[in-house]
Amino acid sequence: MLEFKSFAGNNYAWDDEVGLFIPFPPTIKAVLRELSDTNPPLKGEVIEKLSGAFKEEDIAFYYDWIQKWKRTMLQGGALPEDNSDVDLSVSNIKTHLLRHGLKQLTLSVTEDCNFKCKYCIYHGNYEYSNRANSRNYMNFAIAKKAIDYYFSLLEEGRRYNPIRKPNISFYGGEPLLNFDLIKKCVEYMDNAYNTFEKHYNLTTNGSILDDDKADWLIKNGFSIMVSLDGPEDEHDRNRVYRNGKGTFKDVMKNITKLNSRMNRKVTSISIFDCKCDLFKREEFFSRPEIPPLNFLNQVSDVPGCNYYDQFSEDDFLAFAEQIKKAKVHYLEDIHNQRQKGRKTSVLNHLFGLGSLRAVHEISPILPPSPLMPFTGACIPGMKLFVDVKGNYHVCERVNETNPLGNVDEGLDFMKIREFVLDYLRHMDGCSSCKFRRSCSKCYSYFMNGTGFLYSSEVCKGIETPMLDDFSMAFTIGEMDSSYVDNIADVKLLQDE
Repeated sequence: MLEFKSFAGNNYAWDDEVGLFIPFPPTIKAVLRELSDTNPPLKGEVIEKLSGAFKEEDIAFYYDWIQKWKRTMLQGGALPEDNSDVDLSVSNIKTHLLRHGLKQLTLSVTEDCNFKCKYCIYHGNYEYSNRANSRNYMNFAIAKKAIDYYFSLLEEGRRYNPIRKPNISFYGGEPLLNFDLIKKCVEYMDNAYNTFEKHYNLTTNGSILDDDKADWLIKNGFSIMVSLDGPEDEHDRNRVYRNGKGTFKDVMKNITKLNSRMNRKVTSISIFDCKCDLFKREEFFSRPEIPPLNFLNQVSDVPGCNYYDQFSEDDFLAFAEQIKKAKVHYLEDIHNQRQKGRKTSVLNHLFGLGSLRAVHEISPILPPSPLMPFTGACIPGMKLFVDVKGNYHVCERVNETNPLGNVDEGLDFMKIREFVLDYLRHMDGCSSCKFRRSCSKCYSYFMNGTGFLYSSEVCKGIETPMLDDFSMAFTIGEMDSSYVDNIADVKLLQDE
């Protein structure tokens, strides 16, 4: 049981065994202490012993509640002590993916990019990223095989999931550098698989999104997400061309024209580090002409990252102080946040939706996935990521040292099995972790150049940030009862 407080001083606790948050005032703590023995006392005995310090009706209520709670723990939902019961047979993996997976096909249409962003995972700041920014491009023969295989799996899985809709994403590098391939792929899918209701999306740096490309993307119903790091000085600090020149003016020129012609607005993805100005970004993304935020992410600090080596201790201290001020400002402005739209707010993404993500996927009572007892990792194949050479990988966040098949032979389910088993063998700290149900870490957090790091190495100190997230979520919930509506916002953000 892990205790935490809201900013107002109200006590709560997280029970990872059941997957339940509970109010945790002094009365329940006292009753729990009395019931912790092997042979707990009767209700009347507990009331008599504690009545001098607490109200008798409160003692009686919590005594009964704890007894129900204990019965719930015995009825099911128990967390595994290890991964010995995981049945990762090839048939189970394939059935799982046909039933629950195949959510997205991502085609890495090029590894080339006209930017050289300073935090890019492909530009030398990540020791375990094995892909350099290259001039490699996918050809249509590879793309067609990947598309055909994806739709063949969807057809096979229709008996399990008849309403699943194909989601096809084009990724880079900068994907618009291979715009002709994107057009050819969409034309092929619309002709060959016209019985499916398809959804196309694209993440772009926005610099070469001219009128012709924009018109075609709009005509074909694309969802477009543009990387945008705030106002010009914020954006141009890291997002630069190969020659070091800032990119903000070119990106904004294209976004402004595109926004004026789309029924569904373009959205933004924004990356920050400890030198960013959160308040400048808050003002920038609150402007109506700026594409609303879809994701706000910190520069990844996964194992092997050296990006943060450039910053001094004073930089980190100054950013920590800025975080404190921003959090106070956000809470003071919590009711205005609802009026101006939570999704446009940098601070809400950082504190509101950020803390909600830490709690919204927790499943009370129910046990974790039988195929993935620890962490938030998926079974590879939930999404299909295809590199320019036609190899399948877990997703765009995972390095490419462990391909799990290719477009000529399809997914290698035995390799998937071995990949997951190797991962689980390295999750040595998970069975004793107090956040097993709420863990969102996945393969990318634990990968090194050849395999996986042990979770006991990677997850040191996880308790403090998790409890901070819980505290923030309950603080906001106390201040704004409509906060629970943000669960829908989080689901929407994940689906887009």
